[in-house]
Amino acid sequence: MSGRKMDAQSPGRNTAERTSVTAQERGTAVVPVIDRNNIQGPLTVNINHIYRDDRSTGAAGQDGVGMKSADGTQKKDSSIKIPDFIYRLHLSNFYPSKLTTANAFNISRTSFLKEEPQSEKKPLKVEDLAFVYLHKLLTLDYRARSLTIHNECVTTKTGKRSAENKDFYSFLNDECEYTDNEDGNTQIHPMDVQMAVFYCADSFLRQNMVTKLSSCQYALPLLVPSPTSTDIELPLWTFRQIKKIWKSVGGLSTSLPVCQIKAPMVFFCRLGSVSTSKSELLNSVINPKHDTFFHRDSPGSSRSRLFMEGLVEIAWYCPAGNTDDLFSECIAFCNLHGDAVKNRKQTNFLSEQATVNVVLMENTKKHNDKDREMVQKLHNLSKPLICLMSEQKGTNTMGNGYNIKYKIGLRDRNQAELHEELISVISTCLQKCNSAPTFSLEASTELAKSYGFRVDEDSQECQAGKTGALEVIKLLKGGDISRIKAKFLPCQGKLWQDWSRKNKEQYRLYGDVEQTKSKIQDHMKSIRNQQRRTSLDLMKAVCKNLTFKQISEKMYFVRWLGVYLDVSFLEKLSEVTQQYYKQLSDLQILKQKREITDEFRKKQEELIQLSEKVDAVTFGLEHIVREMGQIYEAWAETPDRMTAEVSILPVLAADLLISGHPLELMDGDAAHVPLTWIQSVLDKVTERLGDQRVFVLSVLGLQSSGKSTMLNAMFGLQFAVSAGRCTRGAFMQLIRVKEEVKDQLKFDYLLVVDTEGLQSLQLVSKQSGLTHDNELATFVTGLADLTLINIFGENPAEMKDIIQIVVQAFLRMKKVKLAPSCMFVHQNVADISAGEKNMEGRSQLQKQLDEMTHLAATQEVCSAEFFTDVIKFNIQTDVHYFAQLWEGNPPMAPLNPRYSENIENLKQAILKTAAGKKCLKLSELKVRIKDLWSAVLNEDFVFSFKNTLEISVYRRLEVMYGNWTWELRESMLFIEKKLHNWVENGKVVAINQRRIHEEISGTFCAVKNKTEKFFAEDKDAEILSQWKARTEQRIKAVHDSLVEAAARKMDELIKLKKACKKLDEKKTQYENDLFNRSKDLASTLEDMDMNERSLCREFDSMWGKWLSDLRAETPPIKDVKVEQEVMNILSSYFERRTIYSNRDSGHYKWIYNRRDYSDYVTVKKGTFGISYYSLDTKDHDSVRKLVQQTVREAKEIIRTKPVHKTGYSDAYTQEIVNCVKKRVAEFKAEKFTLKNEFTVDLSLYVCDIAVRRFTDLHKVFRDANDPVIYLGSKKGDFFSIFKKQCEGVSATVVFADFVCNKLKPSILQSVYDQTAIDAAGEMRANFPAFNGNRSNLEKHILLDLAEAESFERFMTYIEDPKKHFSDFIETEFKEQMLEGRNPRILKILRDAANMKHSSVSTAIQKATEETKRKKDVHEWLKRFSQELEGEVIFTVNDVEGAHYQENTETDFFGEVMNETLHSVFNEMTSSFDHISSIRMDVFKPEIRPEDILKNQLCGCWVQCPFCAAICTNTIEGHDGKHSVPFHRPEGVTGWKWYKTDNLSVDICTSSVVSDAQIVLPDEKCVPYRKYWEAGPKYACWSITPDTSEQAYWKWFVCRFQRDLEKHYGKTFKGKGEIPTAWRNITKQNAIESLNN
Repeated sequence: MSGRKMDAQSPGRNTAERTSVTAQERGTAVVPVIDRNNIQGPLTVNINHIYRDDRSTGAAGQDGVGMKSADGTQKKDSSIKIPDFIYRLHLSNFYPSKLTTANAFNISRTSFLKEEPQSEKKPLKVEDLAFVYLHKLLTLDYRARSLTIHNECVTTKTGKRSAENKDFYSFLNDECEYTDNEDGNTQIHPMDVQMAVFYCADSFLRQNMVTKLSSCQYALPLLVPSPTSTDIELPLWTFRQIKKIWKSVGGLSTSLPVCQIKAPMVFFCRLGSVSTSKSELLNSVINPKHDTFFHRDSPGSSRSRLFMEGLVEIAWYCPAGNTDDLFSECIAFCNLHGDAVKNRKQTNFLSEQATVNVVLMENTKKHNDKDREMVQKLHNLSKPLICLMSEQKGTNTMGNGYNIKYKIGLRDRNQAELHEELISVISTCLQKCNSAPTFSLEASTELAKSYGFRVDEDSQECQAGKTGALEVIKLLKGGDISRIKAKFLPCQGKLWQDWSRKNKEQYRLYGDVEQTKSKIQDHMKSIRNQQRRTSLDLMKAVCKNLTFKQISEKMYFVRWLGVYLDVSFLEKLSEVTQQYYKQLSDLQILKQKREITDEFRKKQEELIQLSEKVDAVTFGLEHIVREMGQIYEAWAETPDRMTAEVSILPVLAADLLISGHPLELMDGDAAHVPLTWIQSVLDKVTERLGDQRVFVLSVLGLQSSGKSTMLNAMFGLQFAVSAGRCTRGAFMQLIRVKEEVKDQLKFDYLLVVDTEGLQSLQLVSKQSGLTHDNELATFVTGLADLTLINIFGENPAEMKDIIQIVVQAFLRMKKVKLAPSCMFVHQNVADISAGEKNMEGRSQLQKQLDEMTHLAATQEVCSAEFFTDVIKFNIQTDVHYFAQLWEGNPPMAPLNPRYSENIENLKQAILKTAAGKKCLKLSELKVRIKDLWSAVLNEDFVFSFKNTLEISVYRRLEVMYGNWTWELRESMLFIEKKLHNWVENGKVVAINQRRIHEEISGTFCAVKNKTEKFFAEDKDAEILSQWKARTEQRIKAVHDSLVEAAARKMDELIKLKKACKKLDEKKTQYENDLFNRSKDLASTLEDMDMNERSLCREFDSMWGKWLSDLRAETPPIKDVKVEQEVMNILSSYFERRTIYSNRDSGHYKWIYNRRDYSDYVTVKKGTFGISYYSLDTKDHDSVRKLVQQTVREAKEIIRTKPVHKTGYSDAYTQEIVNCVKKRVAEFKAEKFTLKNEFTVDLSLYVCDIAVRRFTDLHKVFRDANDPVIYLGSKKGDFFSIFKKQCEGVSATVVFADFVCNKLKPSILQSVYDQTAIDAAGEMRANFPAFNGNRSNLEKHILLDLAEAESFERFMTYIEDPKKHFSDFIETEFKEQMLEGRNPRILKILRDAANMKHSSVSTAIQKATEETKRKKDVHEWLKRFSQELEGEVIFTVNDVEGAHYQENTETDFFGEVMNETLHSVFNEMTSSFDHISSIRMDVFKPEIRPEDILKNQLCGCWVQCPFCAAICTNTIEGHDGKHSVPFHRPEGVTGWKWYKTDNLSVDICTSSVVSDAQIVLPDEKCVPYRKYWEAGPKYACWSITPDTSEQAYWKWFVCRFQRDLEKHYGKTFKGKGEIPTAWRNITKQNAIESLNN
């Protein structure tokens, strides 16, 4: 090739030279390949070896080389030829047409290739080249076309270094050339990379590529030859999303899709090899400042090119309406790469359609016959022909009119003059052809097919999608275009906007709050009902195509539908939009006059009407999806009537979102978030993808400040907006994170939220503008992990406006404990390279941020001086300055590459920030959206924000806390049981806390480890961390309190043991004495033959004599008259006459539940002796609460007194009366004082309870400790032993019987103790009410109350929740454990008995084995008691006085003991076969199963100051404010309207967003909206707005209206009238509401 001139645009011939391939040859392809692993020669490549995986969307292969014929029909191929260049770029897996949008639009390793300074740039690797190109192109960096891999070897002809002494002129005269490497690694041509990616891309990615090429102002592929066959394709589909905008001088701007543009077309081609670059000449005609067409001098250009020969590219010149425009109208320019003769089909096709043909050639003398034939053919066409002669000079013309021919010589021409002349000549030609046919892409398809070109839109999938779209569009045809949207999308217009407005009104209630709220909700239901009645014809047509088509057909359908909707509405939209902006301009001029005139008002009204017209003719895919959402939301309110065609709508929307289409998050027209719809769609996305982690990126900025452009450029997105409109509302789009970078980023998807501009022009005439901006800013900053604050230009006023809105939004996030990040993007800054200016700009921004923070903190009542007090922010790294967007003036200007660099740097900063973030899962994001929007709707965001994610996590923590404390409590119950037995057995005489600490340390350590693990490893560890320290403290506190309580119990037991020691010893002595006496008597009767009656007479005689001796020796225990003793104590505290008088009247018995306590109080006098008003409900409630709390405390004192062990003591009564007097003395009221009669009656009431309890327990004490009574209960057991002795049974058996009788009560008690713990544990584990947190328990209590429908029980729950709580647990225990055909407690008792039997049997076995050689029963008993010292109460001292020394056979004694105890256990177990055999009195008072549950489940008992609902926090003394899921109408607790007898029906959660006021006792008024200002008892509550139906308590009020009115002596009338809608709520509705 040495010495030969070669045009850069002619094909290079190397090992990849293209050859013609026929259809018959397409079986197994013989393909030249590059040297990979030293493979030489041709390689047979089977298709199965090429495809590693099928990544096709269904359209893959449609553009495949050799895959389809010109008519679009599929051809059968067993193998595909892959050009070696495709291998070299590592694209073989994607060829042909298998590279999808999913492969391109993601966060991958390519996303982290940072733009480096020129001096530091590292050479690209070949395998990265294609994807780096694609990444740059999709992010609108036009330098993507300059990427290449350079060879750096320049050699001489011989490849050797010249001799040092060689003559320099000889050196200069040596001919040298740039040679390709022998291994085939030639320099890569940038256009080859572009076309290689184009060949590998599927239809949708091609369309994206071509759209981005158009944005970069590059020429677009129009006719594309196959790299491996003779096929040529016209990729019409790729042009479908491109629109061009132009403006004639003095005319209106025009916007059209390029497929529909009908414009003159100028066709450029060349003949042979020419020294002048045709593409460069063409660039000078279209855009002298930008290389629209790639040419020989473009960066990266090389001789070797593989895919350019025969390629035709097209570009449009679009005038800006300026006087210096190159052309006055839109013109298409087509450029054929390669020789026109060699690419005759393309030349003929284009020259036929061209308005002007331009041919570049050298001297015609060098032309061959084919060249001359081509020139002649072009000349014969009746249209202008311009011949550019590279070797000639001067300009000539011939012909005229349409048929004018120009010859322009290029030799020795001034380039500027040449370019000017060429433009002038083309303009002249176009003017002469003014009436000539114009070129249209769409219209040229039929001609293309006649030339044998394949049109990509002829594929089966594309046509199926197109047909479906046309079916939908057909429905829209006919009628006024401005009414089509209202007709076919009725749900989203006025109906949805009215519903949204009414929904907001729920958060701004007034007047009769619940009546107003009820009317609003009725109106909202009515709107939903109207939406359900609308026609679904359009939706059915859309859904049919989205449901029943293949994936690729669905994607085609969606794109085609967008195309046709734009076409249908574009003309009308453009017309109305221009009217709108003209009117807006006129209004702005009037505004500057600073006076409101009638003309101004008229213009303003007209502007609003025009805005509505713009909305009416704006019809895009997003509106169809919005309609889907409204239809779904309407039917979601009646789920039982929802049809399949409606229920599938969220699935379709989820599929669109996953496939890369944006989903409307906030409706820009209604300024509302359709929560039900969004949540359902996200549920379906979660079902499809799994519960993936998402990083949310949002953007905020003024309107038309380039937010969407920035996001599209950054991530290659295409946020869908209708033609001619800015973004409205907020849209979200998912971007997948590839596996290769997931470890680095820690999330699975990036969710980008694009928002409408703040201070939107559409809202300038509306007062709601500022409110809307604040709502939008608050919503998206709360939702996002990172918000980009976009500032355009350097206008200080605009900067101040946006900063004020943003700072306030971030301050709110701080107050509700959300911690998003932010970055400021300062766009369109001139000379951004000036470091000093950047420093100054940052300083100014910091100053403004701090000023606005201080101002916003004052408004939000929050302490913050600096912006960094509000949010983590670094002024150096979190502020980015952007160059101007355009490199020149639109519409012909490309994006500024500096802008693209800035975009890339910002993207790197975002990903770096994202890598350190803990992101929400999709399911959590759904909840966060609901929380944020619900709070945004309220006027006070901070007050109304309810972090449902935190609440649900905290509820889980409560459940875990319950499990951990139960482990401690259960363990302590077993420890107490063991220690109790030790004390009773005399093993220990003192137990300190240290000993108990040691006993429970194992469980405590295990609980601490579980706690640590939960807080460290739980999926919500980050949220949980805020409660970690406090939870650990609470668990430690529970542990310490359990230890203290156990130590106190053991101390009391030890004291009791000492006090009862003599009695216990005497009881044992008497039992042993009786055993010995009966034994002696039996020995005297041993030889006599006596029947049972005779034996009974003898035994009774002995028993009588023994009792006589016992009575003489031991006086009986005195029977105390407890009631009289108590009355004596009361008489010492109060006047005796008053005590007895009040007792006899019996009035004290009603003190607990009285409604009116007027008899017990003295109303205070004012300054002039005038009494206050009469007591109100709240005053009576406060007295009742005092009574209930005092009674509860007194009962606890009564419960803990060991009267059954020590007998009655006056000290117990004194303690109770002191408790009453102390509580009454502590009570303070503003209006009244309590009379002495109150203290007397309250003391009588609690002492009445004490008398009943103490009387019963003293009898138990007397029966157990009076020797005569106690031993009388044992007479049967002693007679049985006596009888056996008389019958000659061995002494061993008799003694074993005696020992077993001693053991039996203790074993029974131990079985019952074990049963108490196990039964409580089983109730907690298996009964739903007890196995969760307090909120869960509360729900079950309410369910039980609703089922019972007992007003008395309801009022007990409302007025004395602790009592009802206790009653509920006791009732449930009874129902679950003691009732039914086979009560569960019987099995628990049997299991406990079997477990105890096993322990006793083991003790017998060990005692027998260890005393085999000693032959000492005393030693056996000692070992036996040691084994069971923690299990039962028994020591060897208990039988010390019994004469058993003659028993020496320990083996035999062990056997007898085993058999006897076996009988005892069998008898015991068999007795547990019926509930009647259960002795509830055997359960110890301190460890009854119900009481164990009560202690475990008690949490916070603080009641709402308005409706008395109980705080449902499981942890007593919890952090944070009190809260409850179900508030009630205030009238339930007797609250009434001020100075009326009307009970209030207002619910707290409604009142706090109303204009109502609280009237305090001192008659001071506080707005409900600021209820926390009413005092500490109000401020400690968190009552957030709730617009849900809250059916339960509404049903209760309606169901028990008369009972409530009678109970409180007031009525539900006037302001307290019950809303009519409440009466429609059924009990079933009420019950179901508890589960929502």
